[in-house]
Amino acid sequence: MAFGYVCGTGLLHGYMEDIIVHPDHQKQGVGVALVKRLLEEAERIGLGIVTVTYSSEHTEFYKKGGFTPCPGGVWRK
Repeated sequence: MAFGYVCGTGLLHGYMEDIIVHPDHQKQGVGVALVKRLLEEAERIGLGIVTVTYSSEHTEFYKKGGFTPCPGGVWRK
């Protein structure tokens, strides 16, 4: 019904990706619960920072999950 993960390189920083909730279960708190659980697990394994990239229409979703919005940047070759 839902999928997501946090990946990292064994350091203190991880990156959350691919938060997906089946359309039949969206808008019911499943996604926010998944984000919170992934952050709990990230903390348990010692990650001090988890970042996520999302489009602006998802800001409130990630705030409910525990993220603090902030400006950032992207470098591309």
